[in-house]
Amino acid sequence: MKRQIGIVTLLFLMGCTPEPTNEGTEPPPAEESTRDESATSEESNTTEETELNIGEVTAIAENLEIPWSLARSADKWFVSERGGTITVIDDSGSATQSDVDLDEDVFEIGEGGLLGIALSDDFESSGILYAYHTYGSSGRDVKNRVVELTWDGERFEETGVLIDEIPGARFHNGGRLLVDGAYLWVTTGDALVPELAQNESSLAGKILRIPLSGEGEPTDWIYSLGHRNPQGLSRMDDTLYASEHGASGHDEVNVIEEGNNYGWPLIEANEEREGLVTPWFEVGETSWAPSGIETDERYVYMATLRNERLVAIDRETKQVTTIIEGVGRIRDVWLDDDTLYFISNNTDGRGNPQSQDDKLYQVTIR
Repeated sequence: MKRQIGIVTLLFLMGCTPEPTNEGTEPPPAEESTRDESATSEESNTTEETELNIGEVTAIAENLEIPWSLARSADKWFVSERGGTITVIDDSGSATQSDVDLDEDVFEIGEGGLLGIALSDDFESSGILYAYHTYGSSGRDVKNRVVELTWDGERFEETGVLIDEIPGARFHNGGRLLVDGAYLWVTTGDALVPELAQNESSLAGKILRIPLSGEGEPTDWIYSLGHRNPQGLSRMDDTLYASEHGASGHDEVNVIEEGNNYGWPLIEANEEREGLVTPWFEVGETSWAPSGIETDERYVYMATLRNERLVAIDRETKQVTTIIEGVGRIRDVWLDDDTLYFISNNTDGRGNPQSQDDKLYQVTIR
């Protein structure tokens, strides 16, 4: 019998939360654009002064199919692919694409599909991991859910539901996961309905902190609001960082604190209004389309799509150093000691695929 943990239908919210559609009044998001020359120059806060000693970039695995999220066990990599598969890569670079058995089929639409994954703390013994995916159909039925999967060494099977009925759309689904002890952090997008980000009865445009026990109600799990499309999460000591796509440039990195309102759509970038929080860092007029992030004592490392770089942002000075460029769009990043691992994202129809794209890479930084 499948183990259910905190199944949530949110029927009690349907009467007070407007249902998103797949159409929005905003222009297409920057993530959708292919690279142009206006996106190739760093903003004025970029510097080449750094203590990083960047080594040679090496490809570990190739021919990934629209990869989205990285996770690491003791001896394997797990890469989610938007079409609904997870590729498992061993330390020799051998890659096996594995099916995911879900009660609701993955709906790959726009930026939706199988998105974030995160391994449980006891993954080595339990085989349990968590996944965020889009489901439903075209029209007004696009939603997102977070499920528990169990891996038997060959297949991934859904064995629980943490939360479902998260508003979804063609764009702005969020989707990043981060395990933090007895909790799971989850980012959600505004589902192309900006006002949902300010609606305290909606799970759209939020960062959630979900107890893995399933205790409480969905609105109890809203940790912060006023988010447009956050796609990166990383925690360093007691500081939680989140990267977020802006509406037209002005992508953000925010320091997330409980109960804070980060302003979308009432303010963006460095605009100010009482009760709303301005970003810790913003990129300026030209979008970088940030995605996965990692942190250490000195830097926030950020993968960017439109900017087609992996950058390091100094946590004290906020100066930016380019670590990697020339491999196209970069979707996610993982830090292990002095080595960064990252995945390109050129095969989703928005990039310019190179030979044997997409790839998992590694680079030493010290």
